[in-house]
Amino acid sequence: MFSAVLRSVFLFLVLGVLATLLYGSYWVLQDTSLAIPSLFKPVQSRRVLIDMEGYRMLQSENGRAAWSITARTAELFDSREALLRDLEAVLYYPDGRTAALLAAEGTMNTVSGDATVRRGTQEVRIVTSDGYLMTTDVLLWKAVDRVVRTTSSFRVLGKEIFLEGVGMTADVDLRKVVVEKNVKAILQE
Repeated sequence: MFSAVLRSVFLFLVLGVLATLLYGSYWVLQDTSLAIPSLFKPVQSRRVLIDMEGYRMLQSENGRAAWSITARTAELFDSREALLRDLEAVLYYPDGRTAALLAAEGTMNTVSGDATVRRGTQEVRIVTSDGYLMTTDVLLWKAVDRVVRTTSSFRVLGKEIFLEGVGMTADVDLRKVVVEKNVKAILQE
């Protein structure tokens, strides 16, 4: 009988200590945010809001067309991104010049206007109305700065110049180009 009482007291003490630890843990951690490790978080996927054949968007500034985008297909996601396939983007300059970008696929942030275009079976191409052609594998467009950038190899062919290299940044308003490395330029007459 003494051992049964001792067992009951021991069990009561263990349960009391366990209850104290649980309550103490709750009291210490009640205002603490416990983040789930990224390993256990569910995968966030983009949800398609609109899927369409034939997409066209035109942006105007001060009553004139500034740029337009057309694509064979477009998917608009809840993340405010658009995935465009077989796309053409055209910049319209105030002096009447144009620059057309042609790519197999591109993503565009519909809020900021930033975009990334990639090659498919053909390279990404930019063709200007004043006779220049640029080709590369990937181009990034930063809308607020009006800057085009690539880290890939590229080629530019114009009436008076052939230019190639790896990595390039171009300010479309200043008509200024910076090549990062492996520059080769041939001036033509």
